[in-house]
Amino acid sequence: MRELWRRLVFLICVCGAVLLALAASLSPVVLVTPVDFAREQQREGSYMGFRMPTEESNRQRNLTREAYIAEKTKGRLVAGNDPQWTELFGAVAALAQDKALAERWQWRLPADQYPGKFLFFRPDESPVSALASYFVRKYDNAYVVRAEGDKQQYLKAEYRFYTDEDFLIGSGFNSRPTPPTSLLFPYRRYSLWLILFGLLVYAFLPRRSAPPGAIRYPRWRLVLGDIVALLMSVPFFALPFFITGGTVQAFTQGWPLFFFFWPVFFLGLWLWFIAAWFASFTLSIGQDRLSLSTYKGAGEFLYRDMAYFQPVVFKPPKWLIAASWLGALAGKGSAQIGAAGRAMILSSSAWGSLGIRMRDGSDVFINITDQMGNDALKGLDTILGNLRANGVEEKVEVREIRSLGLEPMRG
Repeated sequence: MRELWRRLVFLICVCGAVLLALAASLSPVVLVTPVDFAREQQREGSYMGFRMPTEESNRQRNLTREAYIAEKTKGRLVAGNDPQWTELFGAVAALAQDKALAERWQWRLPADQYPGKFLFFRPDESPVSALASYFVRKYDNAYVVRAEGDKQQYLKAEYRFYTDEDFLIGSGFNSRPTPPTSLLFPYRRYSLWLILFGLLVYAFLPRRSAPPGAIRYPRWRLVLGDIVALLMSVPFFALPFFITGGTVQAFTQGWPLFFFFWPVFFLGLWLWFIAAWFASFTLSIGQDRLSLSTYKGAGEFLYRDMAYFQPVVFKPPKWLIAASWLGALAGKGSAQIGAAGRAMILSSSAWGSLGIRMRDGSDVFINITDQMGNDALKGLDTILGNLRANGVEEKVEVREIRSLGLEPMRG
């Protein structure tokens, strides 16, 4: 079972990393930005560069600067003279002047290329935690003033929180400015570690030792099969989450996507079981029997209990090929190209096997070639020689089987 667990742990870690990377935090944030009240007063009655004066905007433009500031702050103005506020004022001033920010502030910038000048904080972070009493509803704001010589500097702190409605299928998180990744997706930094753990289990879990003279599939082919299983499973698992933009939001808003992508994911999941079967396959050739062992168990097959043997070709079901092409046609851009490539490979896939019919009507299959017809298992001549030497009938006609996976036994 270790070969199966090797792959399942790796797959779970990769899929878990996807969920962690897109697990959005909808906790409130505070946007801090510089305020130039003189400029704002001059722009009263303007929108996107157009002048649309109203009686109210004209009134505000004619107020004194002190009266205008008092009206705009509406009792939500606090003094920020302690060192922490001084550092924040300095950072915001640099931001307003398009100067380089110190590294300790850069991670607070918006994740998108929003033209505004913002720094993001959690409400409980100092120094903005001193403004917590002003924040109740979305877009509530407070102002901080600091004297620098004869001039007054102002900051505006705006309270925001997000909901599932801020995620749109196809574009993901759609609120601007976008919070820094460390705030919006706080668990993303653990994703790489989870993948690394799964990779270490996959790479370093010891392989079960084989009896002397046993036939096994080469390791490089096993790795290649695992890569195919990875490409056929993880992308289709992850697409609903990436299209929606959030883990929870995929289940609440993008759930129809699961019906489209996850059937292919479950087929890809089955490939991991096939890969585990190949990795755990061990065949011992005896004088009177074949001994076959996989993660599913072990079996002894006496030559005298065999009716005949013949070549067998495994091909994917036609409905699966059709479904893969439909999925490719439904994709866009690079996703469509990748899906078309996988559909093309699936359409031309055929695995060569040796089929042994037992006298009780059951079948035993020993898979010899890969899907391109190249030899994957050495020792076929030895197997055939022993079968012939022990009088097992040989049939030359090729049996074709449409199957979801390479089967070790049937019947």
